[in-house]
Amino acid sequence: MKESVRRNFGEAASCYDSHADLQRSVADRLINSLRPWIDIIPPGPILEVGCGTGFVTEGLIDLFPGRSLEITDIAPEMVEICRKKFGGHRDASFRTLDAEQLDADPKTYAMTVNGFVAQWFEHPAVTMGSMLEATKPGGLLLGSFPGSESFPEWKEACRELGLPYTGNPLPDTEELVVKLSGGPVQVDYYEDTVKQEFASAADFFSHLKKVGAGTQRTGRQLTPKEFRLLMDHWDNKTQGPVKVSYHVVFIAVKRDDT
Repeated sequence: MKESVRRNFGEAASCYDSHADLQRSVADRLINSLRPWIDIIPPGPILEVGCGTGFVTEGLIDLFPGRSLEITDIAPEMVEICRKKFGGHRDASFRTLDAEQLDADPKTYAMTVNGFVAQWFEHPAVTMGSMLEATKPGGLLLGSFPGSESFPEWKEACRELGLPYTGNPLPDTEELVVKLSGGPVQVDYYEDTVKQEFASAADFFSHLKKVGAGTQRTGRQLTPKEFRLLMDHWDNKTQGPVKVSYHVVFIAVKRDDT
């Protein structure tokens, strides 16, 4: 599965910026949420995992001039695009990294950041916990992700047809917050619903592939006949643009200063 994730995001890298409007908007909001924390973040390097084509990266460079930035992604093609965009910044380095294999010494980074990537971790709480362990006392773990309440319209169409919902399992916000709250930390999070519109259900599913999000992680796939039935039903049900709701979660975990 992980190789499929890497391959699909790599194949989407060249056209990602043209289709990832929601991801760009969430990245902007994540960076804006960081502004109140800027003055309290201790000295030291910043690690970003899942950089994609650099929506969050650009904000980090703007907010932290002179900081050492480690910019990483599981897809080499994404890393290379970031390198081409931002490689002129002497304090930024770029490498391929599977965040679930993060092998950093404890308390290495002033801040660890993951923007709209935790949904691809097999164990989101464990991986983000490892990122928190790699964060210095007084430092910050910052992230965003689509939560488990995303895509109610898709789920409803499946229920009405008696078809299995084949969307990937997404992080459970409450579970994640509880597991990240186990140590001397301060956890802040904010949840929002963001809607996108598509001309048809087919356009929505095509969009997922264009942003590299077409990997199905678990469960059985629909047959071509079932998939066509789902799309036709969803289109007929809406009688207009297909609306898709994302349950977007922003989370900041500050380690205790001691």
